Amino acid sequence: MKTTETMDIRGFLTMELHDREGAEIRRITAKNSIVLSGHSLIANMFVGIKTDPVSHIAVGTGTDAVDPSDIKLKNEIFRKAINPVDATVDLTITDDNRRKVTVKTELKSAEGNGELTEAALFSVNPADPNPALMNNGVMYNRVVFPKVTKTTDFTLTLIWEIIF
Repeated sequence: MKTTETMDIRGFLTMELHDREGAEIRRITAKNSIVLSGHSLIANMFVGIKTDPVSHIAVGTGTDAVDPSDIKLKNEIFRKAINPVDATVDLTITDDNRRKVTVKTELKSAEGNGELTEAALFSVNPADPNPALMNNGVMYNRVVFPKVTKTTDFTLTLIWEIIF
């Protein structure tokens, strides 16, 4: 019988670049890092501090390695709300009896164009009059990945799997 527990939260970002016809052109998977502000989001929930849920994905062009104290992307260029999370579909149990939450969004052809190299999940206060403003909310995690050139010729689906 296991007598100790660890909170080994981890996540992976999968990015799928599709052409105008919907054909997958490129797929990248990158391991993400949960930053200290992300740990605080979880800790706040346990002590009853009002915590806004993760609600947005941001992308940027920064290339600096992840620092645990990061609170924003190095060079955010676009932020978009994640698709609604359906607990009956997006919350699953892994083979080793852990919980996995899947969140995703799709950047349409005119959204988030540039040479993308970083992404993060953010909580955004729903009372904010303009939650799409960059640098709002609390950053949960950050990932740096090989350059993805996003143009109007492509859509980019970002799929985050977070395992608790």
